[in-house]
Amino acid sequence: MLIILVDYRCLIITSTTAFLCHYLLFFMKLFKLLFCLYVLFSSGLASAQLNNDALQWHIPVNEENANEIRFGVNVFGFSKNNEYFNSIADGYTLFGYHLNPKLIYYPASFVRVEAGAFMWKDFGSSGYQQIAPTFTAKIEQNNWALLFGTLEGNLSHGYIEPLYDFERLINNRLENGMQFLLNTDRLRMDAWIDWNKMIYRADPEREVINGGISSTIALLERVGRKSEEDTVRVALPLQFTAQHKGGQIDASDLPLLTVVNVAVGLELEKEYNQNFLHRLYTKNYLLGFKDFSNEFQLPFSQGSGLYLNAGVDTKYQNVMLSYWQGSGYVNQLGGRLYQSASTTYKNPDYIEQERRLLILRFMKDIEILDNLFLTLRLEPFIDFNDPQLEFSNSFYLNFNTEFFLAKDKR
Repeated sequence: MLIILVDYRCLIITSTTAFLCHYLLFFMKLFKLLFCLYVLFSSGLASAQLNNDALQWHIPVNEENANEIRFGVNVFGFSKNNEYFNSIADGYTLFGYHLNPKLIYYPASFVRVEAGAFMWKDFGSSGYQQIAPTFTAKIEQNNWALLFGTLEGNLSHGYIEPLYDFERLINNRLENGMQFLLNTDRLRMDAWIDWNKMIYRADPEREVINGGISSTIALLERVGRKSEEDTVRVALPLQFTAQHKGGQIDASDLPLLTVVNVAVGLELEKEYNQNFLHRLYTKNYLLGFKDFSNEFQLPFSQGSGLYLNAGVDTKYQNVMLSYWQGSGYVNQLGGRLYQSASTTYKNPDYIEQERRLLILRFMKDIEILDNLFLTLRLEPFIDFNDPQLEFSNSFYLNFNTEFFLAKDKR
């Protein structure tokens, strides 16, 4: 259980370890420095994480659908080509689709229950990579919601990429467990647990549990007196992920593994009510990693990272520049490029303790129809330890819809 206490002088996250307290005290000092810089140079640079809105799927609870039976479907097509030649992250192509038809029932205006099937197909393969049932019960009241079953997962959590790999949207789409969502004027929070691998007596593998909290505290929102004036926002993101592998009834010889990754930062955003320029932003984070296992299995037992971003959204193109500097940073849920330990097939034991990357992102979301989005991205980057131009290019088609079938007349 985490208790979060915030005041002017410090941020303390109380947990079973003193490590988080130590790191977050340091993060708060950075926050105060960045906030002072904002006060001095309040020129309108803006915030926000990488905008993945067009790729997300939230489970809506609509009061007007009470007592209705509906049919819904999510279709997600993807093509992501990673032209990587380094020894940290593999180069490969992901090309295929996800299909998730479902039946939806509203037993009350604030409760939604749905059940369906998830199908994952890679083009060029002889069958489906995954066929799995989905089930979600969601209760939504005022500014909070509770989900049981299949979660509003992956990109919907709102994590930064060093904490949560973008490609989990494709390769680890389903998360099943419990989730609590809170959305107020000052705080947005997503607390979740994903029971990734269940074990039974004498199971040869360890159980796997993932979870965390992704939250944002609004510090400032200044809106002009007239509707045509610009809006300035300042926010404090606080994020962590945790992963546990183990159990008491498995037959695996591997020891328990418990790792935690945390991030804290400052996001500044200015929206413009103009035809061409829509938004300027900067988002900057300090990250920490710690292995709390009794027996260390990872190449590093602790590490840190600095993640700096600045971007501009325009009518024709969104552009974002990112800088990553990591030291002994490991996160099994995070983006592979940000790791200090290799995840490659041919160089699994390769280690690069100090990592420095410069990433340029060109992004475009096109709304073709209501709930049908086409997303295009080109992301070249330079690894300063091996200065060669590498890149990924991607194409996504995301369609979500539902419609009325019948009404319960009880």
